[in-house]
Amino acid sequence: MINNKITIQKALDIANRLFVDLRSPLEYTEAHIPGAVNVPLLENEERAIVGTIYKRQSSQLAVDKGLDIVAPKLPHIYNAIKEHSHNRKIILYCWRGGMRSNSISKILTILKVEHLLLEGGYKAFRTYVNDYFNNEFNKTIIVLHGLTGVGKTEILQELKKKGLPAIDLEELANHRGSVFGAIGMNYRPSQKKFEGHLLMECLKYKKFPKIVVECESQRIGFAMIPVAFFQAMKKNKGVLIYDSIENRVERLVNIYVDKNGCENDESIVDALNILRKHMGNRKINDLLEILKERKYNDIVCCLLKDYYDPLYKYPDDASEEYCLCLDNRNKENTVVMLEKLLITE
Repeated sequence: MINNKITIQKALDIANRLFVDLRSPLEYTEAHIPGAVNVPLLENEERAIVGTIYKRQSSQLAVDKGLDIVAPKLPHIYNAIKEHSHNRKIILYCWRGGMRSNSISKILTILKVEHLLLEGGYKAFRTYVNDYFNNEFNKTIIVLHGLTGVGKTEILQELKKKGLPAIDLEELANHRGSVFGAIGMNYRPSQKKFEGHLLMECLKYKKFPKIVVECESQRIGFAMIPVAFFQAMKKNKGVLIYDSIENRVERLVNIYVDKNGCENDESIVDALNILRKHMGNRKINDLLEILKERKYNDIVCCLLKDYYDPLYKYPDDASEEYCLCLDNRNKENTVVMLEKLLITE
């Protein structure tokens, strides 16, 4: 009998891997191994039916019902897996590496389709994620500090384009980390999904001794940065990024304002109303009137000067508090200096 089982550690080292998640769409949506494709044996309703039979009648009757449902689907499942593969190494998994993945593995073996079977299924991946973040983080994390709108996220994206170790935590959490942070973001990853993607980013840069991130609180939207990673973020003085108020305003307007209409205005109203307890009713009412005129630059400038800058209290110029200070009016120099910092031991 062919032993095609593989551990999650070895599976993650395969460069051209393709994880195939055989669980239901609901299980897959809640969390899956990043990069996996979903080829469900059972749809959500079908899984519920089988589960009810298992609980109320017997495990054997549940298995029989599952087989009745899956049998007609086998040609489709086979074709879907083949279509997704594109000469990549197929790695099957279900929840615990049990009946779902084993049954499809046997069929693929008969059909002489090369593949591997993940030991322990998705549960093994979750155990790996938990173990990884429960240990002390073994890289130096360079943290970008600076006032709202100075371009920290843009810098991270430029570093990533160069293949340098930069992790955009807000991108992983699909939230920009403020009361306006969810505007334009219609997807909220689960904590498991956030941690899974963060793990993959860390593994992608495992050959680098340093990585760079933006300064964040431990909670970003609905996601929590793992404790060990967050503690590593707080261990160094960090890098200060600063820029002119004009550039900051323009940058934020470009991020948050829907240029093709007023689709984001309702969300902006909601966010402004949240700030009433901090800025006062009179100021917020004034901003809401300005919003009706679509004077976004005026709104952003007011929010920066009257709320965000006093809240975060970062310097708007070079400061000895930081190991490096960079004026982002010269964007090219900012990226070059950070690149040197990342590759210097």
